[in-house]
Amino acid sequence: MRRATVEGGALPSVSPGGAVGLELDPLDHGIIRHLQEDGRRPYREIGRELGVSEGTIRSRVRRLTEAEALRVVAIADPFHLGYRVLAFVLVAVEPGANEKVIDALVGFPEVTYVSACTGRFDVYIQVVCRDHDHLYELLAERIPAVGGIVRTETFTELKMYKVSYRYPALDGPTAPARPQPGGVHGSKMPVAAGPAGRRRSAGGR
Repeated sequence: MRRATVEGGALPSVSPGGAVGLELDPLDHGIIRHLQEDGRRPYREIGRELGVSEGTIRSRVRRLTEAEALRVVAIADPFHLGYRVLAFVLVAVEPGANEKVIDALVGFPEVTYVSACTGRFDVYIQVVCRDHDHLYELLAERIPAVGGIVRTETFTELKMYKVSYRYPALDGPTAPARPQPGGVHGSKMPVAAGPAGRRRSAGGR
């Protein structure tokens, strides 16, 4: 099924924070919400729901797409394509080797997601493999052949309980609390500026 994916999600070559300098208004958020539900929904139908013309919806989608704030893509189920093993791999690299390793991993067809990360490892990747032999070949032969890799740690996914490319509205009931003037939640601690976009918890993806 085709879905709309907001930049900052699990897409290649996406920087945390998404599109820089693009302010989204309520109409933009409404359009994104409709396209996340069904990426094939006609612009005329979206316009009718949001009280604007089809042309307005079309121009807004074009603006969001050109700013790389939105992509409408076809998301396939890897199991229906014949893949039987899904895993994510944490990769520790030698100092100064990040770009070389990342460039190589991005080119692997089995690697569906690559990001630099903090913590005990430097790079995080997700892979899909036909079977465990395929995964072994990837981990024991092809990834080490890249060079500059110190060690890896692999986690295979046994069962997927949720896969979502829909993001809750920032002003909705699940919105994170906004820092108050003077510090975090009104305290006097300084607020450090950081990237928004795809949120990455210490133990999550």
